[in-house]
Amino acid sequence: MRKKKYLIFCLTTVALLIVIQLTAAAATKPLAGKKFVIDAGHGGWDPGAVGVNGLTEKQINLRVAQYLRNCLTEYGGATVVMTRVDDRYHSLSSRVVKANTSGADRFISIHHNGSVNPAHNGTAVYSGTNAGWQSRDLRNKVQQSLLKMTKLRDLGANSANFYVLRHTKMPAILTEASFITNPQEEQKLRNPEYLWREAYYIYRGIVEHMGQ
Repeated sequence: MRKKKYLIFCLTTVALLIVIQLTAAAATKPLAGKKFVIDAGHGGWDPGAVGVNGLTEKQINLRVAQYLRNCLTEYGGATVVMTRVDDRYHSLSSRVVKANTSGADRFISIHHNGSVNPAHNGTAVYSGTNAGWQSRDLRNKVQQSLLKMTKLRDLGANSANFYVLRHTKMPAILTEASFITNPQEEQKLRNPEYLWREAYYIYRGIVEHMGQ
């Protein structure tokens, strides 16, 4: 009987220590308890901007969104909802509905710009035209972080009336890290390491914004 009680005591102690360690580990994650919606722009029949050598914006948006999800969950300890996880089209209204019913703290829409001028390149991040201070702060922090990574021309932390920024209930931003229509940039965007770094620097801006 004593051995049984001792065994139960040992097992209970071990279980308690595991819970304490897991709780401590979770507490060190800078975004633990936070939820984010990551929106990979375009998809399916909608390619978005297209590079001169055929790379489509929808491909790159999804890859960066997936890398950002991994950064947020693995490094930050956050929960992430994706508006799309494969190459299928989702309407802007369906993306907004998914975001607004998710209970998320922030909404991040991933895009890459396009221009008729192949020499044009630069980095910009947008918040809604009538966005509050939290959206503007998130926009500013992510813009400054992305500029450190891309080292491209600063096209500004801007305001725009984009649908997903106008209709989401939580603080929201839309990133345009670079121009896929620039041939040199298109080549960089084919490199998974480059895309991971872009996602990581968006993550760093989010962490700074959240006060961690």
